[in-house]
Amino acid sequence: MEAIKAFGQHFLIAREVAEFMVDAASISKKDVVLEIGPGKGMITKYLARKSKKLYYIEKDVRLKEALRYILGDVEAFWGDALVVSWPEEINKLVSNLPFNIASQVIFKIPETYDLAILGVQKEFGEKMVAKPGDKNYGRLSVSSQLLFNIKLLNTFPPEVFSPRPEVGLAIIKLIPKKRLSIWPELEIFIRDVFCYPNKTVNNALKLAGYDVKTKLRKKVRGLSKEEVVKLFKMLHK
Repeated sequence: MEAIKAFGQHFLIAREVAEFMVDAASISKKDVVLEIGPGKGMITKYLARKSKKLYYIEKDVRLKEALRYILGDVEAFWGDALVVSWPEEINKLVSNLPFNIASQVIFKIPETYDLAILGVQKEFGEKMVAKPGDKNYGRLSVSSQLLFNIKLLNTFPPEVFSPRPEVGLAIIKLIPKKRLSIWPELEIFIRDVFCYPNKTVNNALKLAGYDVKTKLRKKVRGLSKEEVVKLFKMLHK
C-alpha cells in the first residue's frame, strides 16, 4: 500500500519506537487513550492491549483491513482528526502524528488530559523545547511552552518509517497547563510579533501594527514566555 502524500503519511515500521512511546505514556487499565493516525497499527496494538479503552481516528479508509484485528476495547473513527469530535472520556493521547497536521493537533489538546506522548518531525520537536535566544526559538516555542510542560524524550532516524521521510523523528511529552483566559488574543499577538524574530521588540511591535514603545532593548527572539505575557498585558491595559 502506497502512502498518500496529501495525508502526510509515513508508516512507522520500528517496533522499538512504538514500545518506547507506550512505555513513556505509562499506560494502565485505568487509561482511556486516543491515537491519531494509527496507520498500519504499529503503536495501536500496544495501546489496545494495555489501556482500559482505545479510540483512534484515521482518515485513510484503505487501512481498515490492517487495523481490523487489533485486540482490546477499541473504537474507530474514520475521518479527519481536526474535524471529528474527540471523546470526552480520554485522558491520554499517544500518537505518531501525521507530519502535516502536527501543530494543529497539538493546539487542540484539552487542558484536562494527563499527558500526550507524540511523535513529530525532529526539527519541529526541537523548536517546541527551544529556549530564548536559540536559533530555533520562535512562535511555536512560546505558544507551546505557555500551554504545556514539554520534554523532548528521544530522537530516531528517518529509517523508522516507510516511506522514508527526509527528516528524523522526535518523541515529545506534553503535560497540559491551565490555559490562560487571555489565550485567544495572546496567541494572535505572539503570531504577529514573532513574524519579526530578529527585530528589536519596539521595531517588531511597530511593524506588527502596535502603536507603542517599550523599554525592552532586546530582539524578539530573546523574549521569554513570561516577558511575552507581560508585554501583552501591558499593551492591553
